[in-house]
Amino acid sequence: MYSKKKLIARIDCSVDREADSYCANGSTSVVQSPIGSYREATAEPLARFVYRFAVEGVGQPHLAVIRYPDDKRRFMLIGDGTSYDLSTGVITGHAFPLSGKMQEVQQVFWPRWKDCTLSFTTWGYGEPAAVASIEIYEVGELQPLAISHLMDNRELGIQYEDCCGTGASEGARTFSEWLDHIVTYAKHTGQNLLSYPIAWYHGPIYPSDVERGDVFSIVVAEDRRQYIAWTDDPPDWPATLLERFEREGLDFQGVLTLLRLSSLMRKYDPDLERIISGGDTLHNMLWNDHVQAGTMDWTTVYNTLNFPDILKRPDPISLKPDFAWAYGESTEHTYQESAPYRPGPIFNPLHPEVQKSIREFFREIAERYGSFSSFKGVAVTMWAPTMLWFGSLHSGYDDFTVGLFEKETGIAVPVEPQDRHRFSKRYQYLTFQCRQAWIDWRCRKIRDFICELRDTFASVRSDLRLTLNLWSEPYVPAVLGAGRAEHQLYARPCTHQLYREAGLDIRLFEGEANIDFDLQTEGGGRDRSPSNQPGARLEQFFMFRDHDFLDEETNAVMRSQRQPGVFIFNAWHEAWGKHLWFANEVEDPNLPAVAETYDQRSGKSFRINSVYEKDGFWWDSELRISPAFPPAPHFLEQYAHAVAEYDATRITRGGLFLDKAHSDEVRDFARAYRALPRVRFATVGQSTDPVAVRTTIHRGRRYFYLINREWYPVRVTLALRGERAPVFDLASGLEVSSSETLVIDLGGYELRSLSTSPSQDITGFSAEPPQDILESLRNEATVVLERIREFQTGGRCLAGLSSISSRISEAVKRGHYALLRRLLMSYPARKVVGSAASLEGWD
Repeated sequence: MYSKKKLIARIDCSVDREADSYCANGSTSVVQSPIGSYREATAEPLARFVYRFAVEGVGQPHLAVIRYPDDKRRFMLIGDGTSYDLSTGVITGHAFPLSGKMQEVQQVFWPRWKDCTLSFTTWGYGEPAAVASIEIYEVGELQPLAISHLMDNRELGIQYEDCCGTGASEGARTFSEWLDHIVTYAKHTGQNLLSYPIAWYHGPIYPSDVERGDVFSIVVAEDRRQYIAWTDDPPDWPATLLERFEREGLDFQGVLTLLRLSSLMRKYDPDLERIISGGDTLHNMLWNDHVQAGTMDWTTVYNTLNFPDILKRPDPISLKPDFAWAYGESTEHTYQESAPYRPGPIFNPLHPEVQKSIREFFREIAERYGSFSSFKGVAVTMWAPTMLWFGSLHSGYDDFTVGLFEKETGIAVPVEPQDRHRFSKRYQYLTFQCRQAWIDWRCRKIRDFICELRDTFASVRSDLRLTLNLWSEPYVPAVLGAGRAEHQLYARPCTHQLYREAGLDIRLFEGEANIDFDLQTEGGGRDRSPSNQPGARLEQFFMFRDHDFLDEETNAVMRSQRQPGVFIFNAWHEAWGKHLWFANEVEDPNLPAVAETYDQRSGKSFRINSVYEKDGFWWDSELRISPAFPPAPHFLEQYAHAVAEYDATRITRGGLFLDKAHSDEVRDFARAYRALPRVRFATVGQSTDPVAVRTTIHRGRRYFYLINREWYPVRVTLALRGERAPVFDLASGLEVSSSETLVIDLGGYELRSLSTSPSQDITGFSAEPPQDILESLRNEATVVLERIREFQTGGRCLAGLSSISSRISEAVKRGHYALLRRLLMSYPARKVVGSAASLEGWD
């Protein structure tokens, strides 16, 4: 795994240290527990303690091994206090059964300075950070993982939402260093796909001939000062990356956060009176007679056209409408509780001029990068303001769109064409009188346009793929809000129905080649993030996870796809403090070196910093942002769900930066997953809970796999028939059996991949989980069902409670214990069992 492993520092956190190597915000205590001694911060958000240690090999691979107690509910953010190099985190309890043991984080990092730090911060009330020990190793080279290669292996990879941290993460200051470390770590963990933005919030971040490009990057210098370096003339870094990936045997998928294009923003004209008077508009007209005059989210700030003047503001990144934003975009209603409209696409996806700009943009991407075999296509981030759809049912009531609907469907909308309130009246008629026809028509039109974009790609290279990232984590709160009873499972529309209302019906694409869908699932602790708010309600902690595992309709739609994929989003938790943007000092020693984006010197930069309460930290340049992950083996839960539920042929994971704290888990999964062919498998037997078994014949071999949905071990006995032939484990290459039955002990969330002769078939299997766990689940189900009956007897009606009750009873009857555990931890079940005030009863 490593070419060497040399211990260079060890810290026993139960022993007090001097101020030159330790500081803390708030008091800490040393806890003597049955599982060992550890240091614990107070259970108040942002309480932290920090250790300082030295390394010699700056820029060389190191490993930080952090032992912490998994003994109660915790939410701990980890980082170096300034950059993203060591950023990770831990959540324990709630949906993740406590082990009652010490667990480990093993974080790979490339130190950017000799004087290093590790910070441990409490995020949530009552969820204190705690650490028993820290060990720092020099590890030499990160050795690549050997994978059993086919011509068409399944894809496992890394995905970024945010492209501004290349100079602040992975120990890199330059793009070249970042690329080296990405390639090294991807090969080390057996991952073969990188999904990374080539167009972000304001258009392309490569040198486009059809749209204005710009790009910026956060850079952390050797003295820990933080900068934003930017340019409106980006270099062709994708070509550099693609050439490198071809040599390394890696694949690349460009991500498009398709919110704005300059060719459309130059035509920005939200003049409501002009539109009411009958003027043509590219803008979306809304359900309440408003025009969508901006995305109404955080992204408006980050156009480099804003940067020259933005530092003149008292609060540069404020979204208040007191600044002349690029192209005149409005921020008037951004994040206002009583705003007349929510985030949504500025431009109408059906307008011919809008479609023309998008088609030309797609064609340019295909023509510029399609000659690289490592370029596999693009993935479009489907957020509320993404311009490939309407975003919600509240958008799309302009004259052009409704006129086209009338022409193509024969349904006349009885609203006067000059009525100044015609947009809201159309909404009332269409969503009440003929809602189904209106939604179906919009979905077909969006389907046709997306197929046109696929065909634009195919005209350049036939195998280029268009993937749509169904990204509910930012989408649902933007459209509906979050954290209240109306946002829970069975209270709000299922995710598939929400997407249909926005114009995207996944079912319409069944059988369409080279159009894929990646369903985003929650991987960074977003459901737990509200715990840092005083008095957080139970309703704030379930929405994403419940829909990931219990949204039956959406899961069924995803299972029906030709090549279903999953994107596990490592949501991050931001403690900004007082965040500042300010001009460089005249004699700044880091200039001009830090004024560089993607290895191109731009000369354009400014300082950034976050200011927090003083706690003895040794530098005045700080930033505290981290995702948070459950302990082993629960980190793999979403991977197991993707395979067991969807037979996913592609899985990516990521967010703001590369997760380097779960190398062992990813390597073990990659050995089995990447060895499988990228085709759909047939399900064996009638049940996939708690274990799914699937098989196919491909290129003259029978392949089959077993995946455990749960954290506990399961013994699986497979029945084989046909001509006896050896069975080989694809991860190890070793023969495992040649008898009529095959017994395999699966660990928590474990995937096993095997192959044999096509003459041998699998007739069935049995799965045996530990009886004590099953008994515990059945007993808990009895208690929950009784509480539900008592709750309903009292005349109260909680959305979905009857459905949850029926599903719990059915899961017990059928022995679907993975489903049962998640039903018992769902919002409706915990609402009737737990306490909304104290959040007791979670663990």
